[in-house]
Amino acid sequence: MELEPEHLYKLDKLVTLLSISEDLTIVFVRCNEPVLCNALYTETVRRLEGELFIYDINMSESYPDLLKLLNEAKASELYTQNIKENKKVAFFVFGLDKAIEKKTIEGKSEALLLLNMMRERFLAIENPVIIWINSTSLSKILKEAPDFFSWRTTVLEFDMKKEEVVRAAIDFGDTELESLSKKELEDRWEYYSRLLKEYHEKGTIDSQKFAYWNYKLGMIKLLRGYPKEAITYFQESLKISRQIGDRRGECSVLGKLGNVCSDVGEVKKAIEYYERALFISHEVGDQHSDGVLLGNLGSSYLHLGEVTKAIEYYEQALLISRKIGDRRGKGINLGNLGNSYYYLGEVTKAIEYYEQALVVSREIGDRRNEGGLLSNLGSSYFHLGEVTKAIKYYEQALLISQEVGDRRNEESILGNLGSSYGSLGEINKAFGYFERALSISREVGDRHGEARWLCNLGVIYLQFGDLNKAIEFLEMSLLIGKELRDHKIIDFCEHQLNSLKKQVNKI
Repeated sequence: MELEPEHLYKLDKLVTLLSISEDLTIVFVRCNEPVLCNALYTETVRRLEGELFIYDINMSESYPDLLKLLNEAKASELYTQNIKENKKVAFFVFGLDKAIEKKTIEGKSEALLLLNMMRERFLAIENPVIIWINSTSLSKILKEAPDFFSWRTTVLEFDMKKEEVVRAAIDFGDTELESLSKKELEDRWEYYSRLLKEYHEKGTIDSQKFAYWNYKLGMIKLLRGYPKEAITYFQESLKISRQIGDRRGECSVLGKLGNVCSDVGEVKKAIEYYERALFISHEVGDQHSDGVLLGNLGSSYLHLGEVTKAIEYYEQALLISRKIGDRRGKGINLGNLGNSYYYLGEVTKAIEYYEQALVVSREIGDRRNEGGLLSNLGSSYFHLGEVTKAIKYYEQALLISQEVGDRRNEESILGNLGSSYGSLGEINKAFGYFERALSISREVGDRHGEARWLCNLGVIYLQFGDLNKAIEFLEMSLLIGKELRDHKIIDFCEHQLNSLKKQVNKI
């Protein structure tokens, strides 16, 4: 992969430190992504070639004693030969992430206990020691080996740029259907479809019922994660509502068409629908709809990156939900305020809002919003480097999304689980989750998601060492990226493909 300017700046620090160091220096290099770690290692070796010999040391649960491994390396013929040739030597330590899993009888990490107890003995190593770790290991070192961590150590942290993974909750304003399980939604689909069919076959015309049933069928498709299929039903309902002068019905359907546009990424079009619906809800004095639509406008502006404007809408919506006693709306708006602060980088504050919202959602049994909040808590802890904790939240959220039959949310959570396991270096697990996410994206017609999962799978094939497969998947992702004019996908895939094709041509 191509290193970013920020990566190169930090890498300069590491290379300079290795060049000038004359005795023991300990550096923790925190990097969660194997593909990024590999690129950093390769570039470091390239820059120091001829100046310094890098001696790789691999720890594991079977070999948790780093000091012993270092002393064995110093006694080796390879080390002695490099010293005789007047070359400086630096030890690069890999595998501490696995080694720390070995526990003592007291349940402490044996590797970290040894580091803490024998830190003074490391002075005899007299060479730089670079320890490659992930976020989880760094947290454990801080807790279980604080003396070693604070002694003669430096930390350099490297991250890959990621898309934000929290999702704004869209308020559908249909409490009855939103509370149903996947099976119950399927039963309702059969029920409303059958009624429509029976009336048409008998030639019975009941415009009000036709508008209502089409609206409900569109809602079920939307809740199941098939927004494009919902459009036909909503448009039919809107046409009938206007024919019979049902302003409340018209307001409801316009709001749902806004939800559809929001779901498929047509955010400016969604705003137009929400504003038209809000005009009608003001006209008819429907405060509940006012709150729902203001909240959804907030989510649209959040999607556009206008966070301050989004917060203003969410606060207006929250005020209305409290005033009219709409606890469900209160839970959704608290959660969306959490999303806003997440995007501002105030992740701890975001977690506070998510937890408040989660209490409300659980009290009223709003499983759909509960699932979204658990997923966003997972993303927050992922952002803070607590990946294992993030996975626990994602797994809870995944169960709920499957229970309520929300395929789009299920896809998103599977992707987040893939990213989490990828950051822990468990690329086989990551691969499986990305494959499942890709399958759903194709089923529901989510082209943005499809491009993203293809791209991630391409990167994993690169980590597997299968360059041809990596190229195949990145090219599929690039094709969709160009179709959608998604510059993030286009830029990333083109950079990766240029680098990969050069490698293939050398082979």
